[in-house]
Amino acid sequence: MEEAKIKVSIVEDTDDIRKALRVLIDGSPGFECVHVYADAEEALQDMSSQDIDIVLMDIGLPGMDGIECMKILKPDMPEAQFMMCTVYDDDDHIFNALKAGASGYILKRTSPAQILEAIHDLYEGGSP
Repeated sequence: MEEAKIKVSIVEDTDDIRKALRVLIDGSPGFECVHVYADAEEALQDMSSQDIDIVLMDIGLPGMDGIECMKILKPDMPEAQFMMCTVYDDDDHIFNALKAGASGYILKRTSPAQILEAIHDLYEGGSP
């Protein structure tokens, strides 16, 4: 019997980062990228109907930012864990994301192995 995969959805506006994350997740055993979204508005239209374990959410999205998007999605997706993925390495952005309900965060410059480890840790109940 096949091991259950961690189902990940990505909300990221930068094409290269979005594509790289998808390739990383889909190419790694035990992980599956179920959907990618380029902005918060696209995610809001579709994501709450998906079966998702982990959402990698960019904070600095055009239009609605990732923190506001997460606040709207979270009540409809109580089982999903949100991990903010950001270039911001400052306490205000991180604090605001955690206060809004994020379970963890990673910096975009994090290595691929550490990204997968952080997703796995969050899935297992940790807070990366």
